Amino acid sequence: MNIKQSSRRPVRILPTLIIAALAISAGIWAARALLQSTTSVDELAMTRFPVARPLQPFLLVDHQGNPFDNKSLQGYWSFLFFGYTQCPDVCPTTLSVLNSVAQKTGDITEPTRFAFISVDPQRDTPEKLASFVTYFNRQFIGVTGSSEHIDNLTRQLGIVHMPVANDSDPENYLIDHTAAIFLVDPAGNYHAIFTPPLSADAIASDFHKIVQEYR
Repeated sequence: MNIKQSSRRPVRILPTLIIAALAISAGIWAARALLQSTTSVDELAMTRFPVARPLQPFLLVDHQGNPFDNKSLQGYWSFLFFGYTQCPDVCPTTLSVLNSVAQKTGDITEPTRFAFISVDPQRDTPEKLASFVTYFNRQFIGVTGSSEHIDNLTRQLGIVHMPVANDSDPENYLIDHTAAIFLVDPAGNYHAIFTPPLSADAIASDFHKIVQEYR
């Protein structure tokens, strides 16, 4: 008797397992459908935060010797890129992209600025930054400051930067750093991020859309 009852249990459990498996499959399908729907609606290439993030107080200096702080971001859409003047490839390429973005968004009436913030304050003086950034666009701003003050801002944005030791020539070192572009809105809040690969057309298109929504 016990043997017969035992042999019937798998038969009773089987429908339950089938139903559970179908429910899980349906849940996975629904999640995928929702994700696909969200992706198709939001065609922006950048990552935009549902709520813009305020920046804690920071204090740097631009290439003309003026303070560059939270107040400097007020009233502007600000594109921020972090790098260093002796960067052999990523920084010149990104600044060229930003120059193209500036050209492609010239029809936007809201004040817009582009700032290159050095993560190499030991070598990047305001004078060196001035000649470097204005080579790409005369309106670009070079920014530097103490290591402590730069780290205060990079930590808020999640930026990584790390010198790569050069034993044969200690003064001629490279720096590994985040290659994204950060967008700050006119309220001075961290609004969105553009990550590589960077396209001037995509950035300009996204910026047009986001400015129109912000108005």
